[in-house]
Amino acid sequence: MKIKMGASLLFIGLFAYSLSLYSMSNLELPMKYETWLKEEAIYIITPKEKEVFLMLESDNERDLFIEQFWRQRDPTPNTPRNEFKDEHYRRIEYATKKFGKGTPTKGWRTDRGRFYIMLGSPYHVERFSTPDINPIEVWYYHGNPKLGQASNFRLLFFQRNGTGDFEHYSPAADGPKSLVPFNQRTHEFFNPVSDAPPAPDLENLANKLMAVLERRDVDAYFILYYNVGLDLADSSISSIPGRSGPDQIIPSAILLGEVETYPHKKVNDDYAYEFLENKGVVEVSYSVHYIGNRAKVSVLQDPSGLFFINYIIVPETLSVDLYENKYFTNLKSSIHLTDLEGNTVYQGERNVPLDLRKDELKILEKSAFHLSDSFPVVSGNYTLNLLLENLVTKEFTSFERYVSVPVGDSLQMSSLILARKVDRDSVYSQSTRAFQVGNLQIYPSVTNTFLGQDTLFLFFQIHGLDQTWKEEGILAFTFYQGERVIQTKRRNISEYRNGRDFLEEFSLQDLSPGKYTVEVSLLDQEERKRLTGIAGLTIADQPFRGTWLVSQTNPPADDPYYAYILGNQYLNKGEITQAHDALAQAYGVAPDSLEYALGYARVLASVRDFQRVREILLPFEQAGQEDFSLFFHLGRASKEVGELEAAITYFQKALSHRGNIAEILNLIGECYLQLGNVEEALRAWEASLEIVPEQENIKNLVEQLKKKSSPGF
Repeated sequence: MKIKMGASLLFIGLFAYSLSLYSMSNLELPMKYETWLKEEAIYIITPKEKEVFLMLESDNERDLFIEQFWRQRDPTPNTPRNEFKDEHYRRIEYATKKFGKGTPTKGWRTDRGRFYIMLGSPYHVERFSTPDINPIEVWYYHGNPKLGQASNFRLLFFQRNGTGDFEHYSPAADGPKSLVPFNQRTHEFFNPVSDAPPAPDLENLANKLMAVLERRDVDAYFILYYNVGLDLADSSISSIPGRSGPDQIIPSAILLGEVETYPHKKVNDDYAYEFLENKGVVEVSYSVHYIGNRAKVSVLQDPSGLFFINYIIVPETLSVDLYENKYFTNLKSSIHLTDLEGNTVYQGERNVPLDLRKDELKILEKSAFHLSDSFPVVSGNYTLNLLLENLVTKEFTSFERYVSVPVGDSLQMSSLILARKVDRDSVYSQSTRAFQVGNLQIYPSVTNTFLGQDTLFLFFQIHGLDQTWKEEGILAFTFYQGERVIQTKRRNISEYRNGRDFLEEFSLQDLSPGKYTVEVSLLDQEERKRLTGIAGLTIADQPFRGTWLVSQTNPPADDPYYAYILGNQYLNKGEITQAHDALAQAYGVAPDSLEYALGYARVLASVRDFQRVREILLPFEQAGQEDFSLFFHLGRASKEVGELEAAITYFQKALSHRGNIAEILNLIGECYLQLGNVEEALRAWEASLEIVPEQENIKNLVEQLKKKSSPGF
């Protein structure tokens, strides 16, 4: 429930409930939630989550729980898109279409559909169908050891008695005999199809198998071995590639049981009980709601020479949550900067957590909430988009502005900044803030609204002033009400401390309430206007609400963070030389930073200096760093310098972090092909096509290789 506090503050009251208030009571769920529970989330919902969901009493509570369910699994919770949810529903759709063919069972209900939905695409699939065995598929997966998973495992599916749905195979419950037609099970394993006697190690294996398996299972194992190959025979008793023998049957059964719970390991389901305890006695609306805002954006150059985009945003309302007598919210600002062709130059996100005491809440109730921040930017013309989200209530607001960052030495005036307050001795030794220029901290008025008793501080910058301008240039300040001149002032540029930053003060006591315009002009010696800046100004007739300002802090201007940010902007703009210099600078100052090393590696890769990429990234890998981008760039660099086996290893490590990715599988295929291993190359490319079927070049390559490797080619 949202309760309005003053003119701008909302909060949600949550009241604790005891678990004892809930009971299952044979609840019949509405069809929508029955479908979600028993079809859409059935393979990934944990027992705890299911228990809590069945205890909920209203559709609104169920909707909120489902929202939390997906949020807990969102790999990038600070972005609008939930990649996990999108991928999950893609898998359901794929399983329904792919595995439901030729069977009365819906594809998502089949064993193959179930594991596909839980685990995603296998990185390799082998299919077997001969008169001597039942149709079989073996799916190979990479696991994540950090989640207690096997690093590699395989799942075997078969058609029992040669017909029907493909069933999931268990070495312990089914045994090899279920993979072989009944009329083949009496095969004498000591008398193989060929006349050659069995090798001693196979006879030893047969004796070990007889100790733990029925004779028919042992017969079937050797039928698989002699008619198909050792890999399939081992798959019938072991779920872990590279491990074989009868001692693997029990560990494989345990592994397969754990695989069923792999989706549960990716989420901490303790939130479910917390949701149940705090869901409240009132309904809470989390519907996405747009709210208005006021904003100000200025491009300013700091004494180091760097340009910064500075902004303040004032949302119409601010909602906070109440929990255990504490008021809190979490805001997220997302910046998207594009050039005039629509190409992304910079993206950035910041979280702004707020925790308030009750006395602070009362102050904020009477104030307008302001959030300010800044980020460095290279010269050019851009479109700035800012999205501000309240992650607690899902309210959001946004704005878009055109911004121009001076290029070269051409004359250009910044926008005029009108402020009620400035601090001339603001020194942040370890940080900088928005609207800070050297020791001068400006507190802009977003609406340019003032009271008659206020002092107006007017700040702006002029870029490109040469020595003649600095000695002879004139600034003219004019206040208008309509077309009538109210007040004027002139100053020589030579009177200011430097020829870039200009700050003037004006008393507003003689101005009656109303709307005004302030104009600043740069005049030459002939009194000609060369530059002009204009801003609106309102004198209010009564006091207005105060300001609650949250100003984000940034590193000092000499921090390598800025070289890294600007280097990536240059790289995005295709300005490789500048990108290389900036990213090399950031890496040179902080060579232990993986982030800076990866930034430098990207620009090195763009100029194909892959040996240098390996040199700067290998120390991180040798130190045990685990990072998808690290492994991907090491893999690509190793491939380009001819270290193909190392490249494959790095690419496989990258896949273990993100799951199968078509681009990386294609690179693995290229490496194997260059090594002459056509079979593994085909495995990688077929796995890639399972993920993205519309790859005509890969399809053609696979077909060509299969033709070349077929008998009689």
